Amino acid sequence: MIFQRNKKRSDISSKYGGGMVEKRTPAGIVADVCIHLILLFVLLACLLPMWHVLMASLSNPRWISIGRGTVGGIAWLPVGGVTFAGYELLLQEEGLYRGFINTIFYMICATAFGMLINLTAGYVMARKSKLRSVLVVFVMFTAMFNGGMMPTYSVIKGLGFTDTPWALLIPGCTNAFFIVMLSNALAAVPESTVEAAELDGAGHLRIMWQIMLPQAMTLTTVIILNSLVLQWNAWVNASLYLSNSAQQWWPLQIWIRQFIQLSDKYLGQGGVPNFDLYLLRYAVIIIGALPMLVVFPFFQKKMEKGVIAGAVKG
Repeated sequence: MIFQRNKKRSDISSKYGGGMVEKRTPAGIVADVCIHLILLFVLLACLLPMWHVLMASLSNPRWISIGRGTVGGIAWLPVGGVTFAGYELLLQEEGLYRGFINTIFYMICATAFGMLINLTAGYVMARKSKLRSVLVVFVMFTAMFNGGMMPTYSVIKGLGFTDTPWALLIPGCTNAFFIVMLSNALAAVPESTVEAAELDGAGHLRIMWQIMLPQAMTLTTVIILNSLVLQWNAWVNASLYLSNSAQQWWPLQIWIRQFIQLSDKYLGQGGVPNFDLYLLRYAVIIIGALPMLVVFPFFQKKMEKGVIAGAVKG
């Protein structure tokens, strides 16, 4: 009986060319071509600016400052010869190293404290309670309808946090969307597992850290990575709360702005231009983006799994 069934499948397979073949219609082919063209356009739109900046940072500053050797204003290859003058000038700036150290400090501290706060709030919202829906509405309401920039600045200034690292750490600790995502991830843990832990005498801290968190680690990792990226790119809060008198606390993004403004003065006040200074704007962009470009590919799959898990659990 089994032999006859397999023979019948073999006959059908050989009849239709070895298996099921999807017949492509002209409309489907046109749709595929359009999708690939759109993806190619998006890819070029993302890569082309960074490629131009990279090639310009290696070009002759006299050439690139007037667009000589470029095609349509884009430097496809280093023009006028290869030079590292911009990078050599940038590496002599003390602010670059200070900005890196401060940014790493903000990334670690804000992410660590933020995960502690967000995870605790998410755990409370994940447990069965009559107030769970109320808490979800409250958290999302504060995220979508906040006081605005000026009231927030008034609060930070009233607390005496301006020109201090607390102005960047405290607002960066909590995130309503992270709380809701963690709540959904923790709520997906089977209730029977939590009840078994409670019967064994486990308290809330042990249930949260040892029972629920390991089972929601995929989405938690994505939240940690997103928090690190947000802190790395933080610029608005630093520009609002840290003045020129607090340069010792400036993150990297503020120093990048300063270097670009310094690069605009390459012509000099005395009429003697410093063309190497013009390359500073390109070099600092490459140096500022390089860590994220190097690290991201190693966590790409983890982030994709986390996004899928969040979509399913949410």
